[in-house]
Amino acid sequence: MATEIVILAGGSGKRMLSGLPKVLHILGGRPLIHHIIESSSAIKPDRINVVVGGATRDFILKEVGRYPLNMMNPHTEIAWITQPLPEGTGQAALMGIENVDDDATVIILNGDMPLITPETIARTADLGDNLNMVTCNLDNPKSYGRITRTKDNKIKGVIEESDATDAQRKITEVNVNCFGGKAGWLKKWLSGLKTGNFKGEYYLPDIVAMATDDGHDIQCISPLDPQEILGANNHVELANIERIYQKRLATLLMQKGVRIMDPARFDMRGILKHGLDCRIDINVILEGKVRIGNNVTIGANSIIRNSVIGNNSVIFENSIIENSMVGSQCMIGPYARIRPISLIGDHAKIGNFVEIKESLIDSETKASHLSYIGNARIGKNVNIGAGVITANYDGSGKHKTTIQDNVFVGSGSQLVAPLNIGEGATIGAGSSITSDIDSRCLVITRAQRKAFPNWQRNKSKK
Repeated sequence: MATEIVILAGGSGKRMLSGLPKVLHILGGRPLIHHIIESSSAIKPDRINVVVGGATRDFILKEVGRYPLNMMNPHTEIAWITQPLPEGTGQAALMGIENVDDDATVIILNGDMPLITPETIARTADLGDNLNMVTCNLDNPKSYGRITRTKDNKIKGVIEESDATDAQRKITEVNVNCFGGKAGWLKKWLSGLKTGNFKGEYYLPDIVAMATDDGHDIQCISPLDPQEILGANNHVELANIERIYQKRLATLLMQKGVRIMDPARFDMRGILKHGLDCRIDINVILEGKVRIGNNVTIGANSIIRNSVIGNNSVIFENSIIENSMVGSQCMIGPYARIRPISLIGDHAKIGNFVEIKESLIDSETKASHLSYIGNARIGKNVNIGAGVITANYDGSGKHKTTIQDNVFVGSGSQLVAPLNIGEGATIGAGSSITSDIDSRCLVITRAQRKAFPNWQRNKSKK
C-alpha cells in the first residue's frame, strides 16, 4: 500500500516581519522546508507532495535548489503543487492529495515544523481504521488550536484559538496540524470544509469533527519529545529552535564517536560526514557539505565551509577553510585562511596569518607565516618564507605563479606573476622576482646599500 506525504508550505510568514516565505527561513544553515522533507523521506514514502503559494512557488523552488538535501532515498519523488490563493490549510491539503490514490495512506505535515522526527511521522502513518493526529500538552498553549473531548475522554474536535471561548483557551492539549489518514477519507472531509470561522478560511483541523461524525476513532499520537512540535512564527522562536536543533545534532555526532568539547557552542549549518576519533573544539562552524577523515582536530573558532579535510590533519584555532581540499597529516593555522578552489597536499603546513587562494600546494610544502599565495601552483617540498607574496593581479587580470619542487623562497620576497620558478631554485630574502628563474639557480634582487654617516633628520618647525 502506497504512502504519501503532504507538506503544507504556502504560508507567507507575516509574523516573521520578513519578505521571505516562512519555509525558507534558515535553520542549521538550510531552509526549514529541507528539514521536514528529509524527516519525511526517512519513512520511505512513495512520494512527497509540497504545497506552496502561487506567488512564491518559483522563488521557493530556486532557493531550495541552492542547498543540499540529505534524503534517506535521494530518488524519492517530490511533487510541487501550487495553491493559487491562500484560502486556508484545508484547501492546501485538498490540493496536495488530489492526485493521490484513494487507498493510499497520507500524512499531512506543516512545513514550518522542522524538529519533527521520522519516528513520530511513522507512528502517524500507522492507521488501522483511525484518523491519526499528533497532539501535545503545553504549559503555554497560546496560538495553538485546542483539543476538545467528550465526557468519556474521546477526541471530539479542534477549536482554533481565534474562535475559542475563554474556557476553551484554558485547555492545554493542542493540535499540531499533523494528520494521518486514508486518502479517500481525507478527500471526502476536506471537500466538505466550510469557511464559517473568524478568519473565513478552510481549516484543516475541522476534519476531526467530520471523522468522528462518520464513526472513525481519532487516534492521538504524542511525540516522544514535546520540542518536536515547535514552529517559528518570529525570530525569537526561530533562534530557540536553532539551539535545540544544534544540541540535537551535537548529541547525534557524539553518539557516533565525534568528540565535541562543548555541545552548547557548536554549530553545524549543513551536512557533515566524518571518520573516527575526530575532535571539534568550541565555537566551530561547519557550513554546507563538509567531510573530515579519521583523527582530525578542528580548533576553536574555526569555520569549515564546503570542504574536505584528510586523515590526521589539524586545523588550529581561528582558521577558515572554504570550498577547498586539505590532504592528510596537514597543519593549518592558527589564523590561516584557505580561500575557494585551493588544494593542499599531504604533510603540508599553512601557518599563522597565511592566505591561500585558488592555488595548489603540493605535499611537504610549508608556508609558515604571514604570506599570501594566490593563483599559484606550488610543487613538493617547497619552503615559503615569512612575508612572501605572489603578486597575481595587475589591475585588469589575474596571472599564475608556478613554483617547481624543492624551491626555497626567502622571507619578504615578492613574486610578480606571470612567473615560473624552476626546480631546486633558491630566492634570497627580500627579493622582488619579475622574470622566470632556471632550475637550481640562486637569485638575489636587492637595491645596493647606501650609507650616510651622521645623518640628521629635518626637525619640524613649531
